[in-house]
Amino acid sequence: MKRCAFVFAFFLLFSFRSASAIAQIASGFHNPVFGALALAQGNAFVARANDASAIAFNPAGLTQLERPQISQGAALILPSVEYHGNDISEDMDTGVNIIPNLFFASPILGNTLAAGLGVTAPYGLQGKWDEEGFSRFVITDFNLQIININPSISFRPLSFLSIGAGFDYYYAESNQESRIPSMVVGAPEGFRDLEMHGDAFGYNAGILCNINPQHSIGISFRSKADIDFDGELELSGLTAAVTGFDRFDSDAETTATIPEMISFGYAYRHGSLWSIEADVQWTNWSRFDVLEIDLDPPNPLLGTKIADIREWHDTWGFALGGEYTLSQALKVRGGYAFHESPVPAETLEPSIPQSSRHALHTGLGYGWGKKLNKWVDLAYGVVFYENRKIDNTVGDALGGPIDGRYDLITHLIAINFNYRF
Repeated sequence: MKRCAFVFAFFLLFSFRSASAIAQIASGFHNPVFGALALAQGNAFVARANDASAIAFNPAGLTQLERPQISQGAALILPSVEYHGNDISEDMDTGVNIIPNLFFASPILGNTLAAGLGVTAPYGLQGKWDEEGFSRFVITDFNLQIININPSISFRPLSFLSIGAGFDYYYAESNQESRIPSMVVGAPEGFRDLEMHGDAFGYNAGILCNINPQHSIGISFRSKADIDFDGELELSGLTAAVTGFDRFDSDAETTATIPEMISFGYAYRHGSLWSIEADVQWTNWSRFDVLEIDLDPPNPLLGTKIADIREWHDTWGFALGGEYTLSQALKVRGGYAFHESPVPAETLEPSIPQSSRHALHTGLGYGWGKKLNKWVDLAYGVVFYENRKIDNTVGDALGGPIDGRYDLITHLIAINFNYRF
C-alpha cells in the first residue's frame, strides 16, 4: 500500500504541469474537483467542510480536524462534445483530462487554531476541433491551465463559531490555435498561434457556525484575481505575394479576471449516522467581458489590438448532497448539482459551447488501519446539458460560421488517498 501511495504521489505532483479540463463541470471554465469526498455529494460541502479539502470549500472548517491530515487525489474527466450544423457533424477531440489535488492541514492549538495548504487546478480548458473542420477560422486547438497554491488558516473564537482565511496564488498557461483564411483563391490557408502565461494573487475567507450538534451553516468567499498574461502571437503560412511576408511574430499582453465567488450552505446531521447539505453559489462571471490583447510590434493584419468580446453574465448554482454511514469503516454518498451557463448565445464559440447543466454524483469512503487513520474516497458523476442551438455571427466575417447544435455529456471518476497522522 505504501508503494502504491508513493507512485500515486509522484504521478500527482508531476501531473499539475499538464492539468487541464474541458471546463464542463461547473460554470464558465471553473472545474471544482477538489476531492472525491465532496464531489460524491455534488460538492455540497461548505457547511460541513470537515476534512483537509476544507481549504478549497471553506477554510473555517479546518478547526474541526483533530490531527494532522494529508489528502492527495485526482479526477479523470471524460467529456463528449458533438457539433451538428451546416449539414455537417463533428466530434471534438477531448481525450481523458486529469485534474489533481493535494491538501495538508493540521491543528496548531487544539481545536482553536489550525492551518493548511492546498494545491489545485480550479480552472481550465482543453480540446481540439478538426483542423479542416467548421470552426478552423475561430478555434482548432485550445488549452488553458490554471494552478492555485492556497495556504489557509482558521481560528475558533467561540465554541460554535470558526472563521478562516486564505491566500491564493494562481499560475496560468494558455495556448490557442486557428487557421487564417486564404487571401488568394487556391492558395493555402495560414496559421495563427497564440501562447501566453501569467500569474495573479487573490484571497478567500469563510465562516462556519455550528448552531448545535445537528445544524450548521457555512459561508465562503473567494476574491477576484487579475491574471496578467504575456506571450507571443505568431502568424505563419501566409501568402507572401499578398502580405509581403509569410510569418510575423508579435509580443502579446492582456489581463483576464478570475471572478468573485460566494457560497452559502446549510447542513443537518443525524448523529453520526447520516448528514445532508444544501449549497447555493453565485459567481461574478460578468467580469469576463472583453479581452483586449495588445500587440507589439503592431501586426500588419490585426493592428495593435485584438478585442475578444465575451460579455458573459453572472451565474447561480445549487447543490444537494449527503452521506450515510453503513459501518464504522464504510460510508456511502450521493448528490445533485445544477449550474447556469454564463455564456450568452451571441458570443458562444466552440471552445466553450456551454449550456446550463445538471449533474448526478455518487461515491463511497472506506477506512482501515489504527483508528481508521487511512482511508480512500471514490466518486463517480455524470453531467447532463440542456439543449442549446446557436445562431450568431461569430466566425461569419472569416467565412466560417459556427451556427448549429452542440451536444455535450461528461463523465467524472475521482479518487483521493487520505492519511491522518
